[in-house]
Amino acid sequence: MIRELAHAKINLALDVVKKRSDGYHELKMIMIPIELHDTIEFEPHDELVLKSNIEINDNAILKVAKLMQTEFNMTLGAKITLKKAIPIGAGLGGGSADIAATLRGLNQLWKLNKNLEDLEDLALKLGSDTLFCLYNQPAYVYGRGESILFIDNPPIKDIYLFLTEVNVSTKEIFRNHKIRYRSRQFDRLFRNYLNEKYSLFFKKTYNSLKKTTLKCYPALKKALSRVKKINSNCLMSGSGSTFYLLTFKQSERDLEAKITKSGLQYLKTKPKI
Repeated sequence: MIRELAHAKINLALDVVKKRSDGYHELKMIMIPIELHDTIEFEPHDELVLKSNIEINDNAILKVAKLMQTEFNMTLGAKITLKKAIPIGAGLGGGSADIAATLRGLNQLWKLNKNLEDLEDLALKLGSDTLFCLYNQPAYVYGRGESILFIDNPPIKDIYLFLTEVNVSTKEIFRNHKIRYRSRQFDRLFRNYLNEKYSLFFKKTYNSLKKTTLKCYPALKKALSRVKKINSNCLMSGSGSTFYLLTFKQSERDLEAKITKSGLQYLKTKPKI
């Protein structure tokens, strides 16, 4: 049996550059993988069979498996078992993580002997965050997601993810987003990151999709307001609907007490090492 961990991600910074002629949006993102993950197990089987602990409409895992069969002329099947832990529609890259983990897992199960570079083109066919999830390393990602520069993890100690019951449609967010790209602002932000000026980076960082997401899903404004009462430095991952707070080596001692007292639903996790 092969076991793969499909790690969630958070966007430390995100800006939308432009809409491309192929219909995709060109982005600039700084992302890190986190310890929160789905678990996917792969076993030999005559057919392709998927079992999951929760029902997911239009699950991409079997689509990936069928595409790999076609791509690599495989007649073997697989029994795939998904234990889902990453919330759906939360901006944490759960779907992309599952796709990437399926590429890695079936590569091993079917003894395709491909390295990750060999799987890059296939990953890019399947989503914009999938290449990042294939490698599971902190990175500056730009273009549609096809360009990636690996970077160091910032000195984050703990990550508090505040979950909502709002299931955000990424397609709807991008359909309604008005692009106001701030090239100099993002470039300065990235330089601060590379120069390890993390305090300045986190003071200036932003997600250009947040305003659009709050406009499309007004129910999120209340959740954001409650998180801001705990700490005003809260961020949003991806297109939403998860907000998060970070603690560092010199973190506030009373932050967890404030979070617990708030009554908000949250998950505590860490950067993936």
